[in-house]
Amino acid sequence: MPALAIAGLIGLSALAHWLAWRMGVPAILPLLTAGFVVGPLLGWVQPTELIGESLLFPAISLAVGLILFEGGLTLALPEVQAVRGVVLRLVSVGAITTWLLSALAAWWLVGLDVNLALLFGALIIVTGPTVIGPLLRTVRPVPRVGHILKWEGILIDPIGAMVAVLMFEFVLIDNRATALGATLLLLVEFVTVGTVVGITSGLALATLLKRRWLPSHLTNLSALAFVFAAFGVAGALAPESGLLATTLMGIIVGNRGVPNISSLLDFKQDLTLLSIGLLFVILAADINGPDLMGALTPQSLLLLLLVVAVVRPAGVLLSTVGSHLPLREKLFLGWTAPRGIVAAAIASLFASKLTAAGFEGAQALVPLVFLVIVGTVLLSSLTARPVARLLHVSEPDARGYLILGAHGFARKVAAMLRERGLDVLLADTNWANVAAARQQGFDTYYGNLLSDSSDDDVNLSGIGRLLALTENDEANALVALKYARTFGHDKVYQLPPSSSGSERLDVGSNRRARSAFGPEVTFRSIERLSRQDAGWTETTFAQRPEAEDPRLQAGPDRLPLFVASDHDVWPLTNDAPSPEAGQTLIELTTNEPGV
Repeated sequence: MPALAIAGLIGLSALAHWLAWRMGVPAILPLLTAGFVVGPLLGWVQPTELIGESLLFPAISLAVGLILFEGGLTLALPEVQAVRGVVLRLVSVGAITTWLLSALAAWWLVGLDVNLALLFGALIIVTGPTVIGPLLRTVRPVPRVGHILKWEGILIDPIGAMVAVLMFEFVLIDNRATALGATLLLLVEFVTVGTVVGITSGLALATLLKRRWLPSHLTNLSALAFVFAAFGVAGALAPESGLLATTLMGIIVGNRGVPNISSLLDFKQDLTLLSIGLLFVILAADINGPDLMGALTPQSLLLLLLVVAVVRPAGVLLSTVGSHLPLREKLFLGWTAPRGIVAAAIASLFASKLTAAGFEGAQALVPLVFLVIVGTVLLSSLTARPVARLLHVSEPDARGYLILGAHGFARKVAAMLRERGLDVLLADTNWANVAAARQQGFDTYYGNLLSDSSDDDVNLSGIGRLLALTENDEANALVALKYARTFGHDKVYQLPPSSSGSERLDVGSNRRARSAFGPEVTFRSIERLSRQDAGWTETTFAQRPEAEDPRLQAGPDRLPLFVASDHDVWPLTNDAPSPEAGQTLIELTTNEPGV
């Protein structure tokens, strides 16, 4: 039954996303694995037969357009100013270099026809935001490198699609004498139509949102309609130009000061998550089993090696000539280029059309492209972080704190940490708390740290620890669980649950976080003391105190909370040793005993 099969694919993609989250790997790996298992390996699902090409590939194209629009929304123009030249050369000189060298390698090693080899080279130009984003959050490279990879990953998608479309049309033109001229005409149409439709649609949507001509409950639906309309109109006028249109549209809307852009981002990211999951599972399941196994040859593996170790570094080195990037940053850029969803989607679409048109060898395109996708993603996932540290392009182990909550006590903690030279970022969904923190000069994030948009919007430069201080035990536990993967469980602290019913959410018991301040210190006890205008008291130990030292125990008028050395401050916890001699105990005290 088609309905049951589609429901199963949605459930399978959700399961794959969950496994990726639990394992700390990019979602693309379990998604592709799931697709390979239910498709080529077991033969349970054949998406083309299930849905039909007339519906499957248009749906795939619309989903890719939505993904690129969401990626464009996250691009802030100010962050690219310092690296604009490098980004522009990467998506031009670097793209051409990747295209031609990859085509040469495919023709020489795998024996693809020249035209098909050129099409293969065009298909693997793209890196893709769906894999670059999670990678950057894990590696945390220095801002300049992160901005370059982020912008390249989003801008290269429509450019790679354009080159692939031009090569596809070039291959299909029977009259070789007029093929070049017809292809150049298609190039002009692609750029013109995509640019005009994208800019027009982006300005129109931004105007509607800024002037609040749309009710809030129709904002997300209207934006989705605009995206699909722009994609459809552009694609009808010039093949695949909808990818360029939706990317430009997203960049314009994201940089026009649209109110409540975070809610739009949350909605689009939920749809993108669903789209990515379904696309990867369906595309992997649609591969022919014998073709997939036939692609795993020594020649194809050598092709993958050349793409990673020769083609990408050559493109980066040519694109960064004359730039101020140090060699170590160039080397890291040259090592990091995982391929994503656009390569998979367009390869499947074009291979199907070429096979139908009678081109021999076209069926080999898809497994070769998927081999490059899986190989580059797996390699980047396993090696990007150690390579970044080896090349010194990742941020050093930061000592600053991301504090969940910007209420009075959280601001009091932030002020103490700032006085001791530590970076602090306060995050809250309560605007009054955020506004008060900004008035005190703190860096803030107004929004939900559990949302996908926070991954791009929260600046973790200098931040290496989390302190979850809200009265919501569930929020503390879930945010701690999320950031344990970024900072490490030993650098993630949360208030102990305030009630026994919340103990199951205490991720500290699962070695994901640590209970800040000990089990007897809860949000209520802190608030009770804070309401009495309690202040900080410091006690420096001449010698290491015993664990039962009364100065380390909480009381009705005092709460020992932090330990400080000359250069650092950390929460006092039950699983940490007592302060050393010369270290300072920082406690919250009131002059009204018994409160």
